[in-house]
Amino acid sequence: MSKLIRIVFRTGTIAAAAMLAGCGGGGGGGGTAAPAPTTVSGVAAKGIIMQARVLVCRIINGAPEADATCAATVTGADGSYSVTLNDGYTGPALIKVMAGTSGTISTMIDETTGLPIPYNLTLRALVPAVSATTAAYVTPFSDMAAAAIGTTAMDADRIRLQIAAVQTLMAGLGIDDLNVKPLVDIRNNGTNTTMLGMQANMVKQLARLMSAAKTSTQLQAADGSACSAAGTTPQQVACAVTALDGIMNDPVKAAAILAALASQNVAAVNMPMISSNGSFATAIVDMSSATSMQAAMQAAGLSTAIAATPGMMGMMH
Repeated sequence: MSKLIRIVFRTGTIAAAAMLAGCGGGGGGGGTAAPAPTTVSGVAAKGIIMQARVLVCRIINGAPEADATCAATVTGADGSYSVTLNDGYTGPALIKVMAGTSGTISTMIDETTGLPIPYNLTLRALVPAVSATTAAYVTPFSDMAAAAIGTTAMDADRIRLQIAAVQTLMAGLGIDDLNVKPLVDIRNNGTNTTMLGMQANMVKQLARLMSAAKTSTQLQAADGSACSAAGTTPQQVACAVTALDGIMNDPVKAAAILAALASQNVAAVNMPMISSNGSFATAIVDMSSATSMQAAMQAAGLSTAIAATPGMMGMMH
């Protein structure tokens, strides 16, 4: 609150006024404006993760803050989330997508069946620097970078290096950019054929991971047992994510697991899409067939001319 003090000299001919401003919490100041809020938003998928708890944690002095003080929200039916940091934070951040709190049922879509299954693991993503509008997509591939960097000595430069290392390793499967939405967004990218192709390829590789978790002997638990023998599908997925995290510094294991992913059948994938009208839906697609993918996208509102653009299918691996 400001206070106006008027000083009037006895002659009545001269008056002066001064404004004194105070700021909350004590101490003087010039009435500095509050920082503009920053936001982190994106999509969480393995496949689409619904009703999961999302924490956006500031990295302070090389380590993420405690969960209790992280900004929090919940993923929607399309896996989307958005968190506002009212303190205007612009440093590095760790995003965690966890099973919901008591009373909330978190699920993820099994891309091979289209059915929701329990989501009971934690996936992470790293952001080198939060800005006014920051996009961060949380997938098992983004988790690889978070696993590699650990939880100490974290800074923007190391985060960028680890993200780049994952992108280099996964380039053979077309995952050379972790900042790609893990669903096909026709509403917002309906004229960007390159981006649509990259999004479709991200979905394809996530579906391959789901399939490999259930069938491959190359994705293994710490004791050497196959993830496919882990029991329930959520347990198989959790095992596969951990196995994928472990390939960053093991070229032999990396080659075996990436080959296993590339060999998976993607003839009937439940592909998540945001239609041209903004609605969310999935469609069963043969992701090895340009014709099948184009038909699904056209049914979701993509124009015939855009669907037929050769460059879009060229992004598939």
